[in-house]
Amino acid sequence: MAQATGSWQNLCTEAVPPRDRLDYWHAATNRLFPPTRLSRSSHEGFYGRVSWLKFGEVTLANIVSTSLDVTRSERDITRDDDRWYEINVQIDGASAFTQDGREVASGPRSVILYDSRRPYQMRFDGPYRQLSLKVPREALRDRVPNIDALISRHIPTDGIPGRFFYDFAAALCDAPEGIPGFIASRLEQHTLDLLATALLGANIEPASTVNRISQLDRIKAYILDRLDQPDLTPRAIAEAHHISLRHLYDLFEAEEQQVARWIQTHRLDRIRRDLADPLKRGWPINTIALSCGFKDFSHFSRSFRRQFGVSPRDYRNGLSH
Repeated sequence: MAQATGSWQNLCTEAVPPRDRLDYWHAATNRLFPPTRLSRSSHEGFYGRVSWLKFGEVTLANIVSTSLDVTRSERDITRDDDRWYEINVQIDGASAFTQDGREVASGPRSVILYDSRRPYQMRFDGPYRQLSLKVPREALRDRVPNIDALISRHIPTDGIPGRFFYDFAAALCDAPEGIPGFIASRLEQHTLDLLATALLGANIEPASTVNRISQLDRIKAYILDRLDQPDLTPRAIAEAHHISLRHLYDLFEAEEQQVARWIQTHRLDRIRRDLADPLKRGWPINTIALSCGFKDFSHFSRSFRRQFGVSPRDYRNGLSH
């Protein structure tokens, strides 16, 4: 279950005998991120240290290690891994990353986006420090139209959009006390927004695509402004934008969710953030659900459990422990 508060956790291979360090590192990193396989020419001389922090559905890891090859194959991919995009922020050293037939060589201040649903390879030929982020797939897709065009490409950090995200991610690692509960959910949104801004700064699309994306963005903004309205239906949305219902469905065709499911997903995510907000701790759960557009509490409860794997009440209670 995602946690709304977080403190830094730490792990280092010095805790185990040298011959066991690579296996220890493999098991540890596979608990943090979608599974991969590790290899190197020799177990000798291997070293790894990682500190990680979770806030909301975002995981940030500060990784220091020696030379290593990381591979994610088709057999490593499971249904649960469909939920994530991953981002590497290179601080020191160099790496080579390959996905979908594109190889990117990265050095310090490099940012690379990749997709956990598809195989990839990373090669580190020497010592390195890298920040790795695991972020919710749907939340990032909603912020960055045509995001798949940016997979395995350099995200510039010399301009303002990329520089803001890079500096922000690096600064989070300088906060040893972790994330206070009352700002955790807000920090999750700030991270996603800054990352989306960096990605949008790297995105160049033809005019026809830009027009379609612009219309879809306006519709999404319209929906997000009215999530609390129970009568927010696809037909009502289409009529408000003077388009046919078919055209509305066509606009969402390239998205991973059709419009009705998109509305429900965002209602549930808004409720999740409200349940994590200490300022709303005294609000009854049914009041929060009804204020976010659900008409029926039983339907809401089933939908919440389906999306987050836990009941609304258990989610809220788990945040206080």
